[in-house]
Amino acid sequence: MEFISDQSPENHYKIDVRPVNQKIPIREKYVLNVFKLKSGNDATYMKIAGFNVLVFERDSWQYMLSVDKRVSDKVTPETLVQIAILLIIPLNEVVRC
Repeated sequence: MEFISDQSPENHYKIDVRPVNQKIPIREKYVLNVFKLKSGNDATYMKIAGFNVLVFERDSWQYMLSVDKRVSDKVTPETLVQIAILLIIPLNEVVRC
């Protein structure tokens, strides 16, 4: 999924999801930090080709949250971690009817 803001169309926000058996390998030279998610999973924060990327795995899927580096002052690594946490919470724990 890719989102392009109508307020800042030059900045791309993207979520890539792929099966773990087809995951994109993490190259150490791009890694800036590793965060521990509440699920116990590691989330790796990297800079790759003009994008800041947070990569983590859940239920045999690899998730890559990417933002244009030009908005790194607005979308911090901690913001990406918060988005990752929301993605790994089971839906029945998020929505209570």
